[in-house]
Amino acid sequence: MSWLAQFWQSSIGAKVTMAVTGVVLFGFAIVHMLGNLQVFLEPSFMNDYSKMLHGMPELLWSARLVLLGCLVLHIASFVVLQRRTMAARPVGYKMLTPQRSTFASRAMRLSGLVVLAYLVMHILHLTTGTIHPDFRMQDAHTPEAYHNLTTGLRVGWMGVVYIVCNALLGLHLWHGAFSFAKTLGLSGGRQLELARHLATGITVLVAGGNVLIAASILLGLVK
Repeated sequence: MSWLAQFWQSSIGAKVTMAVTGVVLFGFAIVHMLGNLQVFLEPSFMNDYSKMLHGMPELLWSARLVLLGCLVLHIASFVVLQRRTMAARPVGYKMLTPQRSTFASRAMRLSGLVVLAYLVMHILHLTTGTIHPDFRMQDAHTPEAYHNLTTGLRVGWMGVVYIVCNALLGLHLWHGAFSFAKTLGLSGGRQLELARHLATGITVLVAGGNVLIAASILLGLVK
């Protein structure tokens, strides 16, 4: 077994892998949300943005493959850590009384599963149009992003699903960002408090932005 495989299968290696891939996925979530905020502008802004992205297929697919690789490694690292935790305590607690853990940390498995399901649904809904009620293309390769987003989230139940899933995404991102700070070795009270505030601010930006978009479309504030 190579040193790289040994490192990845160790607890510290899995934590570092999860942290690094989490940063990449978090960065994508920020960029993706900022791009979708163009829905509050004229439709041409978002459609031109979509055309620009799809006009560079090599770059677009390279980014997609990197993100897919990060997602697979992120999930695999979580599985490695969970197996080590279960091996260390094969018999669970009779009664678990959380002392210092947050609700976000205790809900990581649930929020992670929901976010994964949401990601698959989001791709089928707004990337491929498979489950979209009225998916349109600008040309053979470029979706009509503004129309697809607004008509897709105007469907009541779908808009609610997006809002709920992004709230859980916020929990997942918050705990992930805070855990990353601790993985870097931040342990002092002031350092952790600063990391907590930073994680909260970035999470509110991403999850709040996504919820704002979905709610505005659902309420008819965006036509």
